[in-house]
Amino acid sequence: MRITIAVHGHFRQTSAIGNEEMTFALPDAGGLRIRDLLETLNIVEEEIRQITINGRPARLDESVRHRTKLEFYPRR
Repeated sequence: MRITIAVHGHFRQTSAIGNEEMTFALPDAGGLRIRDLLETLNIVEEEIRQITINGRPARLDESVRHRTKLEFYPRR
């Protein structure tokens, strides 16, 4: 499974993603949720204002699928 992740605001300095978006190849574990990625990305749940999946608003408990583009927007 391949996913692309982009971050905005201060997440560009504090997350594991940095200034550019990154594409990851992950095993298709089935049931991988956005929340499951946060620790690896060094993003704190309470700092998230909005998440989008392929441009539409998403929740932390949504599953991630092949060819998903996730974007994280901070509160500040």
